Amino acid sequence: MQFIMTVFGWPLGFIMLGCYMLTGNNYALAITVFTIVTKLALLPLSIKQQKEQAKMAIFQPKLKRIQEKYSNNKERYNEEIQKLYTEEGYNPMSGCLPSLIQFPILFGVIDVVYKPIYHIFRVSNSVIKEMVAIAEAAGHTFQQNSYYTQINLLKIVKDQPEIFSSIDPEIIEKIIDFDMTLFGLDLGVVPQFTLTYEGGFNWYLILPILCGIFQLAMTFYMQKSNPTSQQGGAMNIMLYMMPLMSVYIGFIVPAAAGFYWTLSAVVQAIQSICFSKFLNPTKMAEKLEAEMEAEKEAKRAKRAEARERLKELQKEKNAKYAQNDDPSVKELNKKKLAEARKRAAEKYGETYDENDDR
Repeated sequence: MQFIMTVFGWPLGFIMLGCYMLTGNNYALAITVFTIVTKLALLPLSIKQQKEQAKMAIFQPKLKRIQEKYSNNKERYNEEIQKLYTEEGYNPMSGCLPSLIQFPILFGVIDVVYKPIYHIFRVSNSVIKEMVAIAEAAGHTFQQNSYYTQINLLKIVKDQPEIFSSIDPEIIEKIIDFDMTLFGLDLGVVPQFTLTYEGGFNWYLILPILCGIFQLAMTFYMQKSNPTSQQGGAMNIMLYMMPLMSVYIGFIVPAAAGFYWTLSAVVQAIQSICFSKFLNPTKMAEKLEAEMEAEKEAKRAKRAEARERLKELQKEKNAKYAQNDDPSVKELNKKKLAEARKRAAEKYGETYDENDDR
């Protein structure tokens, strides 16, 4: 997990830094812009997913016929299904890619959230280790290999900036000015499943619950608007798992990551509504089916043309053989051969005997 977070966190950290600078060092707004940027980057994959759903709508009747025909023969059923996918050039798992790729991005976002000093302020790991050593010398403790090291370090710098006199003052000033709150909520806090927090209502509950609600609403909407929604499959399993996973993730990561995940669900919902209007799967399926039928018709025409050409060639060949077997043609060819031999004999002073050709 740590490896995946680090690998995806490194490039996403630069994107987050750009968003942070673009928004005037507003962390919550930077996450909002970052969410939109990542969704735009994944837009081609999302469009491809929409097209795959349309293609699946065309396959459903064919799949149903195969299922009915080979319901008692699982091996033959699998063979026919694979044959259909091969003939049509369809990959049933390709529609899941946009959903699956969100998780590595989320892990990268979590890494960025856990390491704001490294990703937002571009402070080297060696300087961060020095700052941790200073904080420990001042009586603070850090759990070994803890994800919260830099978040805790942020709070210590804000509370006791004087103990970091040996660190570049510009770094300390940036950390002090760093605002990681949203409507008074510290986005570095991990939400807990409890009604109270620090003597008051636990407002951190809102993010995971909102995320689950948006994911669930989007699932129902996609099931309603998607013509293949009643057919199960890997894509539908992923759709129903997402709301549960979203709530679970919201309670195990800092609120900043949950905020991103909630925004991501909102943007995804808006995107799905736009797709339903401008890239409606039913209309796309009708258009795609017409295009596929036209392509098949063109291939059938080419095959028919090739067969007719082959027949013509065979007729010409048969006619040639029939001509050579004709007695008059044979006699003519024989005379031509005799004349050629006679001319050759005269040329070389030899005696030509017509009886030799008989």
